[in-house]
Amino acid sequence: MKQDRHYFIALPVPSEQLASYAHRLPLAEHFHNVYTTEEYHLTLRFFGPLDTSSQQVWKERLQEIARVTEPFTLTFDRLITFGRPDRPRVVSFGTEAEILHRLVDEVNPASTKPFVPHVTIAKKWRTEAQEWTAPSLEAIEWSVRELILYEVRPFVSPRYEPVYRIRLGKEE
Repeated sequence: MKQDRHYFIALPVPSEQLASYAHRLPLAEHFHNVYTTEEYHLTLRFFGPLDTSSQQVWKERLQEIARVTEPFTLTFDRLITFGRPDRPRVVSFGTEAEILHRLVDEVNPASTKPFVPHVTIAKKWRTEAQEWTAPSLEAIEWSVRELILYEVRPFVSPRYEPVYRIRLGKEE
């Protein structure tokens, strides 16, 4: 059975500081899937399958967006969870920045879902795990310098393969 490939647009966030903090958490005790530093990203838009023609359209659109978007800094200052607070489905690093909402409006103008900027670090709660308590997080900054169109590869590591990368800012 052939499985369609899925794609998404994201900001890569392979922060060693975030990874160091994540390694101090008991993630493997609580979650089936724990992400590696190379997999850290902040999704701006998920597509599902994209044919070659649509990929090319999005590569051109990302070029337009990148040309008018200068590199910027994000501050990750909290852990956020999705699902029950004591047994979350997902745990992530949270951030908030006006530029993220502008980028989402550029890549997904018809979205009706609220945008919650986050970098997932673990998901799929272990039923046998003890209750989760999210610890506090000291602010960690990350410089965003590119946009990436990724392909999802669920059965290999890393799970996300860059298909197209574009640096932010005007080309020199």
